[in-house]
Amino acid sequence: MMNTPGRERGSRRKILALTLIPTVIIVTFVFVWRPLLLPYSFTYAKIIISESWSYEQRLQENKMELALKEWRMYQIESRFGQEWCKEKHIKSRSNVAWLTIVFDEIHASSAALVLGHSIRTFSCQKNMIALISKTVSEGTRKALQSVGWETRLVEEMDCHWLDAKLGGDRRSGIEIRGTHTRFHAWNYTQYSKIIYVDADYMLMTNIDHLFDIPDDFAAVPCARPGVLDPCFNAGLLVFRPDVNYYREIMNLWQEITRIDTCPNDQVLLWHYYGDADNWKALPYAYNIRRVIYRPLSSFHFACCRPPKPWAAKCRPSRKEAHDYDRPVLVPEDMVYLFWKNLYELLVKYNLEDWWRSTELFRPAQEFGSVPYADCKR
Repeated sequence: MMNTPGRERGSRRKILALTLIPTVIIVTFVFVWRPLLLPYSFTYAKIIISESWSYEQRLQENKMELALKEWRMYQIESRFGQEWCKEKHIKSRSNVAWLTIVFDEIHASSAALVLGHSIRTFSCQKNMIALISKTVSEGTRKALQSVGWETRLVEEMDCHWLDAKLGGDRRSGIEIRGTHTRFHAWNYTQYSKIIYVDADYMLMTNIDHLFDIPDDFAAVPCARPGVLDPCFNAGLLVFRPDVNYYREIMNLWQEITRIDTCPNDQVLLWHYYGDADNWKALPYAYNIRRVIYRPLSSFHFACCRPPKPWAAKCRPSRKEAHDYDRPVLVPEDMVYLFWKNLYELLVKYNLEDWWRSTELFRPAQEFGSVPYADCKR
């Protein structure tokens, strides 16, 4: 028992020798046989570590290259898109139409004009219908018509409208004025397909191929890359008009309201098309909102970020918007692009005098020298 520690030390020395000696032999052999292998191994390890540190930077550089290419394509299409339609002999079809709804003077005087301008810039299809309410002034109607909209006066529909029809003061869900007005479009059966877009939507490229979707109804999911949300966003809808669909949608609206609360139009259409699994999910690119990802085929000023440009307290000056010439990287960049388009269309369609008569005209900001970034602080 007294010799146990000595024996253990001897055993450890033997194990160390048996491990170390072969290692030294192998390293010596490798160094003699391949003298460059050992230093190269260390160098290669350093390279791997360095590459791992610069991976994110390279990824961002690649995204920037893609953004630059997309910006150049946007500029080319903006300038030559209509020439391309002519060269390809693509004629405007009588059986398809763009459609939006405008139920207040503010949207009509700003968002709907920019939307119309973007359609006329990128689309080969010229049928553009704006369903308007009686609250839109005559001057603004003429401005809408100047950029290509055929204005149609319709009855404004929303939860308050339905409550009045049902003769009660029922609880309502999310209340958005006039949002159900779009249902009128299902009666326009002279068209085989309609692309409905909210007035606060902007085209960034030609998306006419959506007119040829064979499905009765298509929309972009509420979800976006990295976010799951089981519904669709009603900011862009591609559908086949049908009076039977219209009746069923209206009946479903009344039925749900009677037994529960008044659903907004998006929820109602989800119940009608989504519950029956009768819809096609479109790629995210056709209804980008809140964040920027690619391809950037459109942008929808929905909800929170950025604030709707016409309602925000700040806007870029005409010079600042005119000089904007860089890729869209964050949602706030779309604000510059919105005003760039609006200022351009005022000149193109001779609407300057009309614009100066609206409540949206802000000479101090439009012709001032305070940078937009400073104003927002």
